[in-house]
Amino acid sequence: MEALTKEVITWLKTNGASIVGISNVERFDGAPKGHHPCDFVPAARSVITFGVAVLHQSLYWEKHLANSEFVPAEYRQDILQNYLFMQTGYIIPNTLLDGMALRIANFLESRGYLSLFFPATYSYEEDKFIQQRIPFGLGLFSQRHAAVRAGLGEFGLNNVVVTPRYGPRVRLNSVITEAELTPSPLLKEKVCLGESCSLCLQNCPGAISLRPDFDPEAVWYNTPARTDIRACEKLDLVHYCRGRCVKVCPVAQKS
Repeated sequence: MEALTKEVITWLKTNGASIVGISNVERFDGAPKGHHPCDFVPAARSVITFGVAVLHQSLYWEKHLANSEFVPAEYRQDILQNYLFMQTGYIIPNTLLDGMALRIANFLESRGYLSLFFPATYSYEEDKFIQQRIPFGLGLFSQRHAAVRAGLGEFGLNNVVVTPRYGPRVRLNSVITEAELTPSPLLKEKVCLGESCSLCLQNCPGAISLRPDFDPEAVWYNTPARTDIRACEKLDLVHYCRGRCVKVCPVAQKS
């Protein structure tokens, strides 16, 4: 178990993962039906979750091309948010995550352990397909819950995973496997600054509401708020705020 765990973690970090954590399936007890790892791999023992850090300058896209002589002013925000940021901070990291997940899953299956992964996040076309079939466009498997249960971070006020090293500025993917691997320790101390900060909530007005029963002092292993995904999407088309709730978080912020 120890040797295989080390081999998996070393390979992922060598091939592009910024962070790696492992959870056993028992940490998913109480998950809604259809979201437990064993719903997908019946004899699953472990979930490997890993992330790729988002480049600092990708998030600060508002500062780029401010005085460009080549891009008309009326198109700058559209190009910077929906092309530069979406490619460098979203689509390309997701592609890297998917490639790593496939290779690790194949490697584990070559050792005799059935494994499965899901695409990191829906693309625009996939999102249209899913929206017609699944209410609210929910993922088949929650990468965020898997990350928290792998000890990579805790949920923030806006339900994005906040990690000690990168804050919320990381993209995630997971592999469910029959291999019994060594679980990583859960986070023991809070990372999100909570209501004393609230910058993420202030930058996504109307899309997030705190749950009345959340404990402000606890490490948030489950979401402390409710997110209206469609309201969030409408905001970024009007205010060009895509990625802002992640950018403004002061945890592990670069100067």
